[in-house]
Amino acid sequence: MSSPQTAETCLAQNVRAAEESMDYQTRRKDLLIAERNQVWDLKTRLEASEVEVQAADIVFKIREHERRDLELYGNLPSEAVPGPEVRDMGGQFLPNKSRIERSLVFDISRQMPKGCHLHIHFNTELPPEMLLPHARRLKDTMFVRTTRPLLAKDDFEKAEVVFNVMPKTTTSTDIFSMEYNPDVKAEDTSPWMRWADFRLSFPHDLVYEERPEGLDDAECWAREKMALTAERVYSDKQTTNGIWACFNQGTRAFKGLMNYESVYRWYIGEAINSMIRDRVMYAELRPMLMDKTIPSDDGLRQLDHSAQMNVICEEVKRKTKELEDSGELDKFPFGLKIIYCTPRSIPKARMQTELLDCIKLKQEFPDLICGFDLVGAEDRPNHIGFYCDLLVGFQKTCKDLDLDIPFMFHAGETLLDTGGSSDPNKSNLYDSLLLHCKRIGHGYSLLKHPLLIEKYKQQNICLELCPVSNELLHLCGNIRQHPFPQLLAAGLHCTLNADNPSLFRRHSDVGAWVETTRSVEYPAQLLERRREKAGNDNL
Repeated sequence: MSSPQTAETCLAQNVRAAEESMDYQTRRKDLLIAERNQVWDLKTRLEASEVEVQAADIVFKIREHERRDLELYGNLPSEAVPGPEVRDMGGQFLPNKSRIERSLVFDISRQMPKGCHLHIHFNTELPPEMLLPHARRLKDTMFVRTTRPLLAKDDFEKAEVVFNVMPKTTTSTDIFSMEYNPDVKAEDTSPWMRWADFRLSFPHDLVYEERPEGLDDAECWAREKMALTAERVYSDKQTTNGIWACFNQGTRAFKGLMNYESVYRWYIGEAINSMIRDRVMYAELRPMLMDKTIPSDDGLRQLDHSAQMNVICEEVKRKTKELEDSGELDKFPFGLKIIYCTPRSIPKARMQTELLDCIKLKQEFPDLICGFDLVGAEDRPNHIGFYCDLLVGFQKTCKDLDLDIPFMFHAGETLLDTGGSSDPNKSNLYDSLLLHCKRIGHGYSLLKHPLLIEKYKQQNICLELCPVSNELLHLCGNIRQHPFPQLLAAGLHCTLNADNPSLFRRHSDVGAWVETTRSVEYPAQLLERRREKAGNDNL
């Protein structure tokens, strides 16, 4: 057995030998070079101009400065417990939202050209505070119902609210009465109250997370039902299913506020204005088209899908001419298209009707309809494979009719990844591959499937990433935990998207872009993300 002195001498000699040989440093350098020769952004690194490299380096330095700036984030490594004013860069979105919007990286991101926005739901492009003033105009025909009478504070917290335009002859009830019956199927009573009367009767002692200028108490209350609040998202009692329920209630409330003739028409132009402000040059919007009509402002007529698509075409044409006349067509040069959406929860017979309606709309509006999507929480039935015969038949029909309607399914927006069952073989990621999706929405759980990763790359299936949405719907705790860097590193095509910006208290996709910018590692990756966002030429 060697003596301690011998061990000490031996260790000292070997450390000196290691220092002199540089063997470890050489092997480490070779390892880094080998990895960098395989990184997803290698092409950009090799082809970047001097100006591009300089620009990426500047943004990187600004980001790192803002990480340390006590006015924005300021959470630096320390043994001291940080004060309440300190935040993590890339931390929870809603608490950070006001700081994000004050940052220079936000301003840079907003001004940066963005080639396209490929995953945004039609009814949540604009915030409720823009829609609610329009509802005031319909003094006689805008109605509201709730899922319980509004009597005590608990009722205001737990009730769901739904809007609808109906003829002025509709019987108006009193939601603030103990006798209020919320049952929409009841034959002897109506659950609907005129919105103007509801606003006049609404109490003034409730507290709101935000109170936008110009909104009264009833409108502030309705707004909080539509947009997710920090309290609902981050409560220690909140669950994944619970936040999805809040999300679905919000979408149902939005639906009635924008699905009537005058606002539907106005909405298209304002949505384009919103995208122009964020320098988005093309968009594919996703309306839920299972409901076949929307009402006129007087509630006496119904606009079918054909009439709705005509409104969209007319408003896009009007906006295009307006931009042309002012010499600003370059701000929105490529227009927008529509992805037909329907829920995965419907029976097969109804799904066949939906597929047929999509085909008919494509035949009538060949340059407008650009895809078909199945939407809804993936932890609930049905999985995509449930409709496989119908979907395969749809593809064959499109081929026979010389129509191009690619599938762009929501898939992988889940932690369970079992297609609404307890069977992992029902993951929607399998069926999205077999049905040759052009793109999939989210793809959050794709990293669980190494074989699928390779096959998605082979088929050039693009992932529509929605990181902020994934945080607020409890797939990850914050943007830094989102797998988008790993998905990019795996060589998958990815885009950044807003999903449902108004439900998430933000506009367009700038917030998503800023937050993902917080998480890339090198200036070259900042450059690559900006190139991808500006071009998206694989799509």
